[in-house]
Amino acid sequence: MEKYPNLNILINVPPQYLPKAEFVLRTYCYILRLNPKFYYGKHSDGIHLYYGEYNNKNYPLRIYFNPETAEFFEKTEFYPLERVNFCKYNAEYIPFLFSQNGDIFSFSNDFCAIRKDIIASGFYFLTCWHEYILNIKGVPRGRVDFRESLQYRWDFTEIPVVDVYCQMLFRVIYLMLPEFIRDIRWNGTNAFTMSLSHDIDYWNYWTPQFILNTYQHNLTTIYKRPFAAIFKMIGHTITKSLWNNPWKKIRHIIRKEESINVESTWFLLAKSDFEDTRQNYLTNAEHRENILHLLRQKDVGLHGSPEAAFDLNTLKKEIDALKELGFNPNGFRTHYLHFDYQQSFSILEQAEIAYDSTLGYWEHIGYRAGISFPFYPFNLKENRPFRVLEIPLIVMDTTLLSHKAMNINFVSAFYRLSRMIARAAKYQSHVSLLWHNTTYDIVDYPFWGNLYWRMIKRAKKKNGWITSLNNIYNEWVNISY
Repeated sequence: MEKYPNLNILINVPPQYLPKAEFVLRTYCYILRLNPKFYYGKHSDGIHLYYGEYNNKNYPLRIYFNPETAEFFEKTEFYPLERVNFCKYNAEYIPFLFSQNGDIFSFSNDFCAIRKDIIASGFYFLTCWHEYILNIKGVPRGRVDFRESLQYRWDFTEIPVVDVYCQMLFRVIYLMLPEFIRDIRWNGTNAFTMSLSHDIDYWNYWTPQFILNTYQHNLTTIYKRPFAAIFKMIGHTITKSLWNNPWKKIRHIIRKEESINVESTWFLLAKSDFEDTRQNYLTNAEHRENILHLLRQKDVGLHGSPEAAFDLNTLKKEIDALKELGFNPNGFRTHYLHFDYQQSFSILEQAEIAYDSTLGYWEHIGYRAGISFPFYPFNLKENRPFRVLEIPLIVMDTTLLSHKAMNINFVSAFYRLSRMIARAAKYQSHVSLLWHNTTYDIVDYPFWGNLYWRMIKRAKKKNGWITSLNNIYNEWVNISY
């Protein structure tokens, strides 16, 4: 990161909290394309930013620190909800923790202070501390419950609060140290980035037996839903019974992405004993041949089974299955988003997975760790960052359309996603699109496949870099190392 200017940061906090503060400050600096140089103690010359216990030195930038913060993170407890402090910033109400009341900023001729602890607040969200405590105090579950989150309780799921904290730091640097401001660009010239990925839960969803079962279901429920049942029976007869070629459907997606000069990541299941045998597609010789033909030159990651996110041997076995097929998976996303932050990142690190893109909610689009940018998660047990890059999962198709999740129509989804793209352009950040191959089905999901292409078109108009997760990983490694 030597190509970026050095920002000299003095940290004066208790030793056990020091790695946590450094972790957050590094994350902010990587986003702002700055190279953090850390100093320790009560005073040092040439300091640009000070974070720690109060002293009377007028460093150009100061961030408020509450001495109780370090002790809090040594315990296993929730932050008191009644102490969450909301302040309006850029027309949005932003939550702050460990902070004093009143204005966000305090200005003078010589220095500027951020009166909210954007370091401790950022750490709380970046570590998913709330769900970490829920897991300790409750029964561990495979997939987190969105309705137990702070995001749901305080209704800021679609606001990347850590991005906003970083923008606050950007603002005071701009005012006091304008020589440090760098234009945040992706891939050299792009204003923001959109990652594209496809989870292949089924290579051939419409097997003959499943077509027959679906036809029988529609026939027996025709009196309850006559229009929908008749439409499905006719549509499935035409598109499935008479013509069903999953190879051509995947090829169509690939060719269309290539024609508009975008790239995507394809996550493949590698387990061989799913209860739904349609998901054991790597055991089918014809499917393996088709997969190699279509995806050999693409970015392919492991769509790990729910067990793989919790067991190292299972994870390695599934990685090996993809390697035996000729792929070298750098990325991971677990099936059904079953994932425990502390346990799963530790397992991915041991398996030498380069990046993950699981950290999102199944029930709602948004920012599970409060951030849209890639970041290195934090190992609470060892008090250090993990060596796995997280590229947050922000938007998933089934989240939008499922009656068990948001259950919105494609028109509402269009406007929601357009706002998220506008936000990414505003903060020069990242937004992700995960679209399953089955969602392009025009009978069961009319218009939803088209929504994917419309969002790509919209992002390109705003000068977004639309690319694969692996390309984003490679770019971020160049920034952060």
